[in-house]
Amino acid sequence: MKSDVVVLQMTMVDLLLAILHWLLLIFFGGQAFAFVGLVLWTIWTEAIKPRLIPVNDIARVADDIIASYPDPELEAFARHERAWYDSDGAEQTYWYRVRKAVRRRLEGR
Repeated sequence: MKSDVVVLQMTMVDLLLAILHWLLLIFFGGQAFAFVGLVLWTIWTEAIKPRLIPVNDIARVADDIIASYPDPELEAFARHERAWYDSDGAEQTYWYRVRKAVRRRLEGR
């Protein structure tokens, strides 16, 4: 009789431990899933998406800067630097590409 009570208590403890195990796995698994999603989203928005901007758009902005400012390379640099101070990686990539286009046009390539 006493051994049945001990076995019943052990199975209850095992059941509670199993439930706790699964709850912790679900909680931390969800946290890991959210973290991985955040990392992938950041890579997409900061590194990949700005590189998919068409060359024609970059060329149009470079032409506008060259036509509108006496020192277009300085203006493109100022906009690139502003994006850097704002910690906006996508804008930094965008303005870096515009700076390269302005420099190429000014050098006559």
